[in-house]
Amino acid sequence: MMLFKIAWRNLFRNRRRTAASLFTVAFGAAGILIFQGFNEGIFKSYRENTIRVRYGHGEVFPRGYLEKKSEEPWRDWFENAEQLEATIAKVPGVKTVFPRVTFYAFLTRGGITLAGRGEGVIAEREAKFFSSMNFVEGTDLAEAADPASAIILGKGLAASLNAKPGDSITVLGQTVNGQMNGLELTVSGIFHTGSNEFDSTFFRTQLGPAQALLDTTRVEKFSLETEGMEVWPQVDRAIEAAIPQAEARSFDDLDKIYYGNAVNFLNSQFAFIRLIMLVIVGLGIFNTIATGLIERSGEIGALRANGEARSRVFSILFIESALLGLLGGAFGIVLAVVIQHTVLARGVPLPPGPGITRSFLIFLEILPTHYLQALVLPALATVIASVVPINRLVKTPIPALLRQNL
Repeated sequence: MMLFKIAWRNLFRNRRRTAASLFTVAFGAAGILIFQGFNEGIFKSYRENTIRVRYGHGEVFPRGYLEKKSEEPWRDWFENAEQLEATIAKVPGVKTVFPRVTFYAFLTRGGITLAGRGEGVIAEREAKFFSSMNFVEGTDLAEAADPASAIILGKGLAASLNAKPGDSITVLGQTVNGQMNGLELTVSGIFHTGSNEFDSTFFRTQLGPAQALLDTTRVEKFSLETEGMEVWPQVDRAIEAAIPQAEARSFDDLDKIYYGNAVNFLNSQFAFIRLIMLVIVGLGIFNTIATGLIERSGEIGALRANGEARSRVFSILFIESALLGLLGGAFGIVLAVVIQHTVLARGVPLPPGPGITRSFLIFLEILPTHYLQALVLPALATVIASVVPINRLVKTPIPALLRQNL
């Protein structure tokens, strides 16, 4: 306890030197915390965008449906859709059920005919959860003047068709019986998700008209809003137990190619950047701590000349470094939180990535483990950085230490 008191007092004997060391450690800790929060913010933004634009937290399909390569996939779709929807809605953890059908069709306007991928949804229900579609013109299906005859188009698809809100689009598709069928729909809105591939081929209609086009009452799948991804394993098991002919898949399992690969790529890149950052922070701390200790050569020489044992001097200096690291880490955390809620309060704009045409705002998401890392890592770096110079100083002959102070 006595050594801690001595070390604590020594920190404030030369306030300029202590302040310089504290600022170095604090800036390092703040940098680590902001970087970690930035990483988590990117992952959260990408995760939420994937959930709220396409899949929900997960989807329920007929068992084995995704593995089949059928030219007539609708033969495997769910019958008795309303009954199954009611069963799924009763599963603990499920908040909302969204029945959907997807299909391919030709879209015709003014002599232009293009192939597209359509989706039939209950727009009024989906609008309350799938809120990430960015409409550049017009409105969503639920807000259309006549929702039953409305269609929304991706920005690229609308441009290729030279279509705008209010224009009529003829949708031609094949029924489940192999016959051609058509719908005359009115464009209510043009959306922009940010994905070129998605925006150039995708369109949506209400579930009823989509089923009428296909001449079926079946439903391909149910997308789900749950109480969060943390409850998905329980939801998955409960649904498959209640409906043996169904299987549930989480959004990240459904989007392995894009979401999964992107997450793995970002993890590897961030790990490399984090390593470089830790090396830079460590070198900065080492330089500051080593310089401060060398400046104290005369003080250490005087202690040794007055009979202080090398081990005791080493312990005092070592404890000083540990306290300095912890204080610097704590100040760094405070600094990072202040920056988060002031300078970065409106988010960090990121340019579009490959295949993306819309930029994103990233907000820092600092987790409890990040605070612990920001406190421990700089403190650990400070302690490690101090071991070599402290050991060298206590082993230096007393006359040499005293001469360095002259």
